Amino acid sequence: MLYLLTNTSAQLLFLQIQEGELLLSNFYTDYLLELTNEQTLEKLYCIPQIAVTNDRYTSIVISTDANDPLNSSLLIEYPARYSFKVYGQNSSTNLDPSNAAVVGLIEKGYLMLQDFSTPYFTDPNLSVNSDITYNG
Repeated sequence: MLYLLTNTSAQLLFLQIQEGELLLSNFYTDYLLELTNEQTLEKLYCIPQIAVTNDRYTSIVISTDANDPLNSSLLIEYPARYSFKVYGQNSSTNLDPSNAAVVGLIEKGYLMLQDFSTPYFTDPNLSVNSDITYNG
């Protein structure tokens, strides 16, 4: 599960989309990110901006505070769980996964978008009993 904040700019999302080159025989130059809200089934598309790519991971920059999908930005104001798909494609402007520019599906998973008031994780409240030494 991946996590992002709503209404926040320039967040990093770490994916393993470099492995898609092993799955697809065709060469591709760009990516297409599809987010599907699991409650409303609304689909959002954007062209992700690559920050770092290497053999282990690819980090993309994504903003959730403006509606500019060609520049890796989607307007998401409310927390929700999304499923995501990353497609390899040969277009820097295509936002349609059925377009001929799309080479194929590279990665899919789940993405939780939360607001500032919801923490990413909570620390467990552990109580450890003290050791008891018996005489005798």
